[in-house]
Amino acid sequence: MIDIAQGIVIHVIKYSDKKLIIKVLCKRYGLKSGMVYISKSQKSNNQHLFQPLRIIDFQSDFQELNRFISIKTPSLSMPLHNIATDPAKTAMVLFMNEVLAKTIADDYVNDSLFMYLKNSIALLDDAIDARNFHLWWLMEITRHYGFYPQKDEAEHNSPCFFDMLAGSFTHTRPNHPNHLDQEPATHLRQLINLEWPQAQVIQLHSSIRAELLNGLITYLKLHLDNLREIKSLDVLHAVFHE
Repeated sequence: MIDIAQGIVIHVIKYSDKKLIIKVLCKRYGLKSGMVYISKSQKSNNQHLFQPLRIIDFQSDFQELNRFISIKTPSLSMPLHNIATDPAKTAMVLFMNEVLAKTIADDYVNDSLFMYLKNSIALLDDAIDARNFHLWWLMEITRHYGFYPQKDEAEHNSPCFFDMLAGSFTHTRPNHPNHLDQEPATHLRQLINLEWPQAQVIQLHSSIRAELLNGLITYLKLHLDNLREIKSLDVLHAVFHE
């Protein structure tokens, strides 16, 4: 069935001078792998379409049993104005892209995840201050993956710990190492159920931001069997936490 689809570029491998193999997360069709032809001519250069987290429109024959699709007539669906020229936002996109590439299974379909990612890319592009964005983004990813943190017994204004195994906040220190101590846990609780404009203005010391990032990555690893080392994590720490 030939259909016009919208997709988010998740992973790119150079196959030859004129071909790329890409993974693209599509609304309705999920994560698909496909072949695309690239052009380097000045008039028809399309390589910019296949950068991490670019949102493209394209045509393909989506057969139920066809796991490798052809990607025809690709075009930019949503222009981005700041990500490509802002080194901090570019580093964040590379990090987000790596997390998605290592956590989304082939053919995984989740329309709400697609819409969240599409909207979050636009929010990052427009963000005035993106220092908290990766923390908010990771928190929301856990919502779509099914293990969003719960407040549970800890009152909003009281000190707390975050139990990563249980995915909840608690007054008492967990009797295992997979938890956040009181200061980072209390700040993490601030991010619960916030929209990005609210999360953007939360004031965090760089050391706390670093602890929260490491904690959220550990939280993902505990709940996702297929999450390996995030190589771009060091770059993100260098940009936002030093």
